[in-house]
Amino acid sequence: MDVIRGEKLGKFQKVLGLGRVLGKEVMVELSMVPNRPAVSPPPPLGVVPLEKYYHQLQFKVQAGYWKVHSARTLFGDKEASVMVFERKNNVKAPPRIGRMNKFALVDLIKYEVSQLSALAHPRILHVQHALEDTKEFLAFATESVCGSLDSIVIEEGVERLEMKLGVLQIIDGLSYLHNSAKILHGNLTPASIFVTTSRLWKIAGFSFAVAAKEPDTYPCYPWTKKLPPILQPDLDFLAPEYLAPNQQTVTSAADVFSLGVLICWIYAGGKRLIDAKNNLETHAIICGQLNEALNCISEELGSNLRESMGKVLSLDVEVRPTVQLLALIKHFDDPALSALRQLDDISQVFDPSQKSHFLGQTLLAALPVIPENIWFSRVLPRFNEQLFDSHELFSALAKPLFFMLDHCESHNIHKLRTWMRKILDHTTQKPLRSFVLENMSSLFRRLSDDKVEDKCMDLIVHSLRSDDSSVQSSAVRGLPHVADFLPSVFISRKLLPAIMCLPPYLHDNVPRQLDLLAGLASLSDRCDAASLQQLLSCVSLCSAHHPVIIHAKSRLVQRIVTRDPVRMKDASQVCVHLLNPLVIGLSCKELSSAHFDDVMSSVRILLDLVEQLRYESDDRMQQQQMGLGRLGNRRVSMSSTNLPRVMISAARPSFSNDSRKMSFLSADGRLEDRGRRESRDSRGSLESDMSIRIGE
Repeated sequence: MDVIRGEKLGKFQKVLGLGRVLGKEVMVELSMVPNRPAVSPPPPLGVVPLEKYYHQLQFKVQAGYWKVHSARTLFGDKEASVMVFERKNNVKAPPRIGRMNKFALVDLIKYEVSQLSALAHPRILHVQHALEDTKEFLAFATESVCGSLDSIVIEEGVERLEMKLGVLQIIDGLSYLHNSAKILHGNLTPASIFVTTSRLWKIAGFSFAVAAKEPDTYPCYPWTKKLPPILQPDLDFLAPEYLAPNQQTVTSAADVFSLGVLICWIYAGGKRLIDAKNNLETHAIICGQLNEALNCISEELGSNLRESMGKVLSLDVEVRPTVQLLALIKHFDDPALSALRQLDDISQVFDPSQKSHFLGQTLLAALPVIPENIWFSRVLPRFNEQLFDSHELFSALAKPLFFMLDHCESHNIHKLRTWMRKILDHTTQKPLRSFVLENMSSLFRRLSDDKVEDKCMDLIVHSLRSDDSSVQSSAVRGLPHVADFLPSVFISRKLLPAIMCLPPYLHDNVPRQLDLLAGLASLSDRCDAASLQQLLSCVSLCSAHHPVIIHAKSRLVQRIVTRDPVRMKDASQVCVHLLNPLVIGLSCKELSSAHFDDVMSSVRILLDLVEQLRYESDDRMQQQQMGLGRLGNRRVSMSSTNLPRVMISAARPSFSNDSRKMSFLSADGRLEDRGRRESRDSRGSLESDMSIRIGE
């Protein structure tokens, strides 16, 4: 690429060959005061720049001599930025320079934009529309930017992880300039680094860029007090070899030095490592004391970066590393950083399997160590830009999205709503549907979105009625996690009827039946008396004569009576769906001693319940026949809690030496069995050695 400085600028710099003689050395205080750019909005422009192509221009920020305006394209209505320089702010070289008096800032601007337009790289600011030159202003359009580093670092601040990522992006850009484009940037400053609205750091500011004459050899022009500073590179970021007497050329190490000063400025929060105030003698003195200056910000840099900066800012050009080696230092060895870099470049990955692996595993593993604000300032915007219509990646993409939903602060939840609706619209994909079914509780618990909840409930029912057993398994396994969020009407009218369609799925499959019993146990808490009868019918679908199924049914009984036994009003339903299977299950020899005791307790509870229902029915019939308004005196209701211990079951045969085996209801409503075998290791009971409360 043939990159040359403008003819006027080249002639002027050849005339100026100034020898610099430093006076005696004096100690200069190292200024660490932030330099704040002016960001006050300018007066409205008389003529709208690039009005044929862009509209809705609004002043955003001052970036160097550019006024940055946000805008939208007339064709496509996409975001963009319009950079405007008003000619009234033009700066010309002093008349005493002679024939160079026509050299001015506008010449540098035209050269800068021409160089920027000729470079195409992800780390170089992208020009969308060429320079427009009018009598009032110079303007061109770029991709949408927030501003340059000189305003963002000072005014907004930057997370440390984002600093690392941004510096690596600058390093990538410089590596391209030095190795591919064969260009020396020449003025790497905070004002020359722009941050896009998607938080990418990009290099601009090519006013002093030069092309290589020979491999890694670039022309060098002197810095002079005779020329306004704005018409020269920023002295505070300039490598010292530029200022050596009779210096004709420099190497890419000059940009490395400027990069080192820029890195220190970023990590120090906008404090200049070198603040020479455009004084050559002061600059030389401070460069001789850079180690002391680095020690002042060693805490901000960290030990690894501090050590590397000592080499990067060495006055000996040979000691400085190349930009490629700088990217390999230990400071940048960070899994979270690596994941974010890959995410930034995911559009350059063309293999869907690689993208899926990155999203579903690499990025998911890194999210816990990435600060939450970066989730929503970098990660989510990348999803929006690069993956919103990549439906084939949604099953992998759902994993980091659900993680963010589970762990983000409540004020950020709404930012994920659009994505969750999008995910649910594509659950026809089998892997995505299974993932959503098994993680659906997050949507109910955190999102609070009626549309999403309606889609979730429809998805559960459709999945239970599916012919795909793996989808049915995901739906059944997800039931315990969402039961608390499901409306009772939905459970009774849609969910339980759908469960009744599962016999082919459940047939002779113990793990599946066990999963269903776990789901039914959770749903039982949400049932009233009527829907509980439906649920008991579903229990009978789990017909396997297996010890874990028998014990699971026993636990279900205990859960129901613990929650509210009054709901079980139909003795026939209780006997058919609960009591009969448990009694038969007692004959199972594989049932452990602890589980046998647990099942026996459940059987006794159900027997007492059936007995109570019968006596209450008899009492009602007797009252109707006799016209009495009081209870019969044959038995006392189980709900009587004010009595001392009362026998509530008749004598039953026992294989022990005791003549009778009795169950008792104590005054606090706890069922006791005096003849029951005691077990110290009763893993199957609700709590160790705890009876079940069956009435208030």
